Amino acid sequence: MNNNNIIYLIYDGECPICNYAAKVIKLRQAVGKLEIINARNKHPLVDEVNNHNYDLNNGILVKYQGSLYYGNDAMHLLALLGSPVDLFNKINVILFKFKILVILCYPIFKFIRNCLLKILDVKKIKNNHYSPIFKSVFGESWNMLPKILKKHYAIRPYSNDSIKLEGIMNIKLSKLTKLIKPMLRLFGALVPYEGKNIPTIVYVKSDPNKDSFIFERHFKISKNNLYISHSAFLKLKDNEVLEMMRFGVGWVSYYSYQNKKIILSHKGYAWRIFKLTIPIPLTFILGKGYAEEKEINDNQFSMQMKITHPLFGEIFKYSGLFKII
Repeated sequence: MNNNNIIYLIYDGECPICNYAAKVIKLRQAVGKLEIINARNKHPLVDEVNNHNYDLNNGILVKYQGSLYYGNDAMHLLALLGSPVDLFNKINVILFKFKILVILCYPIFKFIRNCLLKILDVKKIKNNHYSPIFKSVFGESWNMLPKILKKHYAIRPYSNDSIKLEGIMNIKLSKLTKLIKPMLRLFGALVPYEGKNIPTIVYVKSDPNKDSFIFERHFKISKNNLYISHSAFLKLKDNEVLEMMRFGVGWVSYYSYQNKKIILSHKGYAWRIFKLTIPIPLTFILGKGYAEEKEINDNQFSMQMKITHPLFGEIFKYSGLFKII
């Protein structure tokens, strides 16, 4: 049988709910054969999934016609391909056939599953071979990155990986930005101070229990004023990344490597809550973000970030030079 006619379902074999569901799901005969794979066993597809940094502790994954579908997208696909031959499959098709129902129901099922696994003391699936989070973001461009920039983005998910950056920054605020400094402080977004040659330390790290890429920035504004901001970077899909500030509010951007620069292009703003990413129409109010990073040498790189408002022009900018310690 052609591999394109096989639907691969990868699941946690130690989860009673996943185990039962995987074994009783029925697909329409015209779709093809369903092959189920226990993520706790050694298998080439499990390695492939791990290399794409999908966390099989948090959702099932389906491979169909060469594409990978994870979590609620996997359940939605199975419902579209499903055959309502019995009560279980009828319920599955009804609940997950429509995307809005998937978005509403899937987090509830995940919560029930996680509670059950905790009660049963089922250990998480361990994987020590995750690729750097941003390797899949940059795709084929990853191997083209200069040594210094690749080091900067070499943090792996679910690990204790960390690096320290030291540099100096120039920060400029417009009059409009100065007016909303209290809001910037509240959300931990941007730096509500300006100045030149500000000593800055950035800790870039992961978390053994998360798939995010964390920035902890320390700005030495003055002798007695140290401003600290945190943000977490989460890959949404392909080269699309959400940088989340406090309360899960953040900026969505496209990452690319072109003209010997890493470019962050604005897509919009979003709110991350209960594993959902909800677009927020704030671009006209807050403006468009843009950032870039460029190699200086093997030990140093430059960066700049700015926000441009459609009416008021450039309202925020910071730039600097950094080296990895």
